[in-house]
Amino acid sequence: MIDALRQAGFLAVEAEGGTIHARLWSGSVDFTATRAGDQWQLALHWPVRASKAQRESWNASHPHALMDIHQGETRLLMRVPCDSLHALHLWAALAEQAVARLTRWRRMQRQPGEGY
Repeated sequence: MIDALRQAGFLAVEAEGGTIHARLWSGSVDFTATRAGDQWQLALHWPVRASKAQRESWNASHPHALMDIHQGETRLLMRVPCDSLHALHLWAALAEQAVARLTRWRRMQRQPGEGY
């Protein structure tokens, strides 16, 4: 999986135990890849608590990359075969779209004077 992630263009790909960490692009947060049977589960956590309606809307539009709340943050999850560059490119596109949406949702939650 490490080679597939690097080949797909992800950065800072490193293994720690049974978890692989990587970045979508140089300024992004890490996402993880963990084995899930014969596939890999990719997960990206974002420090915002998306509402149930926001998550349901996202999930209805993106059934292969679902959002939930995990440890108080919004998490994006997608399972991919370990050798599918197409699936990894799809993950990159959906994760980038999710980060943009999560950033907007976080800005909507800010209180006056909290900053940008």
